[in-house]
Amino acid sequence: MTENNQPLQQESRDDFIAPSEPVFQLAIEDAPAALEALLFAAGDPLTMDKIRQITGLDRQTLERLLGQMAEGYDRDRRRGIMLREADGSWFFCTKPEQADVLQRLFQPRHRPPLSQAAYETLAIIAYNQPVTRSQVEAVRGVNSDSIITRLAERDLINEAGSLDAPGRPTLFVTTDQFLIDFGLRSVRDLPPMEMLMYGTLRDFERGLEIAAGHRRDNQMTIDQLVDAFLPESPGKLDKNEAQASE
Repeated sequence: MTENNQPLQQESRDDFIAPSEPVFQLAIEDAPAALEALLFAAGDPLTMDKIRQITGLDRQTLERLLGQMAEGYDRDRRRGIMLREADGSWFFCTKPEQADVLQRLFQPRHRPPLSQAAYETLAIIAYNQPVTRSQVEAVRGVNSDSIITRLAERDLINEAGSLDAPGRPTLFVTTDQFLIDFGLRSVRDLPPMEMLMYGTLRDFERGLEIAAGHRRDNQMTIDQLVDAFLPESPGKLDKNEAQASE
């Protein structure tokens, strides 16, 4: 009881909980300038989920605004930067035509171009990822350890877990840097190419043995590999059908 004979009220648990912060949502009219500042300050690419979390705007609105901003930067010849998307992340980068003046700012780094073998290995990984080292070597027919190491050092590929097979071989995939270097938004933007697509490692190994006539020491062509996996592909006749048609 209190001095005024009023019963004491037990304090509620909610009295000790700090009030939640109000939900922040960026005003549409302020969004372009805010997004520009956000992406500039971040330096590294920001995912759409991160941008949504910071701005409070929905994905559809952000995609529309960022798309409009990217088009504006591309059209404006007075700007030396552009807005790009790679694998769902957005970032600023310099326009290619400013390369000459930028070279006067930065100390040139000696970066030898990729060899034909490196491009071949990178293509196999890009079109078939995730892929193991042994699967790459089975397609190329030669040891690819050093090339895979160099591609990883240049941040064009990285490890992405292990294959569920004996020995747990490492799987490799391409990186965001690969997309940036080749001007792609996603690996889905890769041009069509006749590359081997396989189901399981066992199917892959069995197909290789069939295509090579059980000889694993010779490099095989893509056509041989496709024949091994698609023996009944349209437009191809077996020997008996071919002889009958002659």
